[in-house]
Amino acid sequence: MDWIVITGLLASGVRFAMPILFAALGETVGQRAGVLNVGLEGIMLVGAFLAVVVAMQTGTPWGGLAAAIAGGTAMGLLHGVFCVRLKVDQIVAGIALILLGLGLSGFGYRLVTAGGAPGQVPGFQRLNLGPLSDLPFLGPVLFSHPAPVYLGLACAVALAWGLSRTGIGLGIRAVGENPKAADAAGIDVDRVRMAACAFGGAMAGVGGAFLSTAQLAGFVENMVSGRGFIAIACVVFARWNPLGAVAVALAFGIAEAAQIRLQTLYPGVPYQAFVLLPYVLALVGLVSAARTVHLPSALARPYRKD
Repeated sequence: MDWIVITGLLASGVRFAMPILFAALGETVGQRAGVLNVGLEGIMLVGAFLAVVVAMQTGTPWGGLAAAIAGGTAMGLLHGVFCVRLKVDQIVAGIALILLGLGLSGFGYRLVTAGGAPGQVPGFQRLNLGPLSDLPFLGPVLFSHPAPVYLGLACAVALAWGLSRTGIGLGIRAVGENPKAADAAGIDVDRVRMAACAFGGAMAGVGGAFLSTAQLAGFVENMVSGRGFIAIACVVFARWNPLGAVAVALAFGIAEAAQIRLQTLYPGVPYQAFVLLPYVLALVGLVSAARTVHLPSALARPYRKD
């Protein structure tokens, strides 16, 4: 029985981790380029909303995922216009993005449903990988998840390689560490940062889409519930390493899965005490990382040519 509980906890933890992981991977690239986006929460909400609406219209969750990517990219570019082109404060722009995403997703969903009950949302189903899915312990934990889970893990590996081994990755890191030197070397700092903003928005949109079409199969106002902020904590705790972000996101996912099970095991304890578990973990991680962390030197600093 203990192994069954552990297996179920880890399998659920993987799925709970994916919205955080997608957003964290996009934010890793953005922060590496020197752009801090605290508005991930709003982008994820818009992605979750678009994924549900378009999936219902097209009959496939892949259509919803594509819409979430488009919506997330648009919001990421909007953030880039204000922070990169207009040089406004990145924290203020991010907060405005949260409010915009909250308003757009909530009003849009009420407009689409017209106050009635929404229809059935086509969601991502777990893949059946044959003998691999039937393996004891490893099967449910590693080989019985929806397709976006494996796309997210592949993306983390690709980003880890790309940021450290390619010219594009070197340019992104140079822009985030020393934009003046990068500019002198012929790199268009604003263009790289705009591209990073677009990518970060797209990934946050995918995180929202996973939440509404693979994890919950529906949309609820403010359903992201702080996952965007946890994704930012994940980036810092992972030291801006995509593979580290996978490990940290899994820790948050397992913590979220654990708090749901703890509510069942201890009904006499107020459920709010267990709901706080992932957020307490995020605070502890940030405090422990703050002493040794090395921020990208130009993070949250607009670049102005002399």
